[in-house]
Amino acid sequence: MKKVKNYANTILIAVVFQMLFTSCNNYYKAVSRPFKNDADKAERIDSLNAAKRNFILRNGDKAFYMENPLLNADKKTVECTLNALSSFNKLHLTSVMGGKMRYKKHDLGDLSVLNEAHVYIIPDTAATTGKYSLAINKVNKIEVIEKDKQRTTNSYVLGGLAITAGVAIVLVIIGAALASSISLTGF
Repeated sequence: MKKVKNYANTILIAVVFQMLFTSCNNYYKAVSRPFKNDADKAERIDSLNAAKRNFILRNGDKAFYMENPLLNADKKTVECTLNALSSFNKLHLTSVMGGKMRYKKHDLGDLSVLNEAHVYIIPDTAATTGKYSLAINKVNKIEVIEKDKQRTTNSYVLGGLAITAGVAIVLVIIGAALASSISLTGF
């Protein structure tokens, strides 16, 4: 009887750990579209700015927060102030390397990733903290960060299935332990 109880406790602990590690996750993705020309780049930057996106300038292995980006009237440059990234704007930089692209929906820092637009440029030595003028023709790519609805939904469905399976296993183990204790006591 004691052996059965120890076995049941071990399996119960394993199932609880499995449920904890198979929890539901929220994912994001970086979406970029090819540009037709420099006018298309300027239009995209202008629309993202109107949508109040946070711009992150990606210059080789360096990244800066683009404060107050303003497209000039000639639509050939964006004037801004480059600042160091806050901890709120570093999730995509670190998450991409691990390939996870996960965020916590109850963490304001993580949630801010869903409001970012990453502007990748041809390497520019003039891109340092302070006033900066970005020539539109130096823009290689713009990634807009969005919630990955499909991957997030799959995570919740699989997490729910794992929890349901875990509960079923616990119920089977409890039933087996009860049946074993009943047969050992002679009832």
